[in-house]
Amino acid sequence: MSAISQGSDVSAGERARWLTVRMSLLIFLAFTILGSWVPVFSRYLGQLHFSPRATAWASSANAIGAVIAPLFWGQVADRWLASERCIALCASISGVLLLVLGSLRDELAVIGVAVALWFFLIPVLTLTGAYIFRMIDHPESEYGKIRVWGTVGWMAASWGLGLWLMSQAGQATPGEADESDLSLSITLAAWSAFVTAAYALTLPHAPPGKASEAASRTWLGKLADAPLSAMVLFRVRSFAVYCASMFGLYLTLPFTIQLNPLLLKDLGVSDCWLPACLTAAQSTEIMSLLMMPYLLARIGMKPTMMLGGIAWTVGLAALAIGSSIWLVLSAFLTHGVFICCFVIAGQVYVNRQASADVRASAQGILVLVNGLGLFFGHLLVGWLRNASGDSHAVAYGVAAGIAGIVVILFIMGFTPTPELAISDEDSLAQRQEIA
Repeated sequence: MSAISQGSDVSAGERARWLTVRMSLLIFLAFTILGSWVPVFSRYLGQLHFSPRATAWASSANAIGAVIAPLFWGQVADRWLASERCIALCASISGVLLLVLGSLRDELAVIGVAVALWFFLIPVLTLTGAYIFRMIDHPESEYGKIRVWGTVGWMAASWGLGLWLMSQAGQATPGEADESDLSLSITLAAWSAFVTAAYALTLPHAPPGKASEAASRTWLGKLADAPLSAMVLFRVRSFAVYCASMFGLYLTLPFTIQLNPLLLKDLGVSDCWLPACLTAAQSTEIMSLLMMPYLLARIGMKPTMMLGGIAWTVGLAALAIGSSIWLVLSAFLTHGVFICCFVIAGQVYVNRQASADVRASAQGILVLVNGLGLFFGHLLVGWLRNASGDSHAVAYGVAAGIAGIVVILFIMGFTPTPELAISDEDSLAQRQEIA
């Protein structure tokens, strides 16, 4: 049941609508942090004259954070500290580290602070998602309508950055080469993080659960009871196939993260118009999220995920051609379909597989898998750029080939289970095994 206060004179329907508004604002603010600076980060590193290899390592900082942070913070939120306080704490520290990051110019310093930043920034997103799942009663029909505001937040921040850059440059004409100070994007992200932290402290209380007595008697149970309990999901074949497919597709995501801004620069798009062009990807994400309840109800979980994977493969193939700005922008549209139909639908799938007391940790497993894919993907991009003479066509072509193989394997191996894969009893038994 959702955590709505009882004994109020307000009707249950009005309370539910108000809670939906509050959850939508939370995810809107969380995604403004990313939309402010992530889309232009590789271009910002170019302004700092980073080499392709240094750019790859700095860009992979989010992947390193995704590998080490989710299970730790999943344990904190599931067992030790209320979810909304975890979000506030991580967002506050993220804001401070963003301010530090924007003041640095040395390659090693930027990479080191970026890794520390993502250790706290990744949980802002994962814990926000887990918190929303905890608050709502029907994730399949409700989550998409809330999650769409995260995409709107990303787009609003990107467009806000573009307008800010235009005001700083004193011009608003597309197509002219300029060299705007993209460190402004990191400053904008820092203030977005502070606002998110303040707002999180006003949210309904979501106290942590309790570990079993057996688990609490061991040091391992005290440190990692919830994540280890969630690991039982890997006993379910479809979950393992989904994680493997997610790893493979996230291996290709860094190709767009690093190369899309650089490809637009080659096509003559100025810094001021870069954020607006990159948000083409989010336009289809909004439409797909609004349609997700219909897709899940009418065609089912697997076909919805297949649609996302196939769209992503086609988009990467189009980017490998990349002959015109219109073809590139059209290819960007497939990103939103992939994020909604494969990634977010997968979050809904995982949420209904795990018991309530380990759902933050279960979502953390997904981020861990994604982080591994991102990490190796970023390094692969850097290696391909060096090996191919910085040929975007070669890099995108390799990514399209990888994505196509992964989608075929997913179609062959994934069969979603409608019921819980981990019941509360299974979770308890797993913790007792740990003890």
